[in-house]
Amino acid sequence: MGLKFSSRKNPTKKEILDLVQDTHFTEEEVFKLFEHFKSISASIESDGVIDMNEFQEALGLRNSVFAQRIFQIFDINRDNVVNFKEFVCGLSVFCTKGTVDEKLTFSFKLYDADGDGYISKEELYGMLKASLFDNIMLAMPEQHMRALVDQTFTEADENHDGFISLEEYRSLVMRHPTILNNFTINTDQMTSNSSSQIKSK
Repeated sequence: MGLKFSSRKNPTKKEILDLVQDTHFTEEEVFKLFEHFKSISASIESDGVIDMNEFQEALGLRNSVFAQRIFQIFDINRDNVVNFKEFVCGLSVFCTKGTVDEKLTFSFKLYDADGDGYISKEELYGMLKASLFDNIMLAMPEQHMRALVDQTFTEADENHDGFISLEEYRSLVMRHPTILNNFTINTDQMTSNSSSQIKSK
């Protein structure tokens, strides 16, 4: 299905049913998510879409690099804004009903910054550094982060080509499923109240 979606008005019945089919949300949940979307998309400029600044503010992240990578993955049609369909489809991955494969694919894209289908050491280091920026309790010196990256590659880079492919990443996640822990958020809170915050863990 296409990604054209009028976000300035309430979604039509067909648009709602299409989202129910494409995601893990019920019809009622999609309606409630639209209320969150309207609030976030109007937080800086009321234009019916979520821009990067509104997205980062809603996530509650200080680091723009980490927020931008998530934003880019949500922004499927690459028009530099997130429309309602992209918003719901992105959140569907993060909800408790999101499958391991969906979360695995999303997290791989997060680390694969240049989109070439492989994670390099610099890409992994960059995202590790960006993610730790917002968590003071997990702060670590650069040499420890480099050592963690090297350790990860020693285990994950099975063919020793200096990169982690999607299949190698999948094998790593299967051995260490806690890697995906931060890719689940409690969307029940979003579909049961009017708060516009979608802060990640």
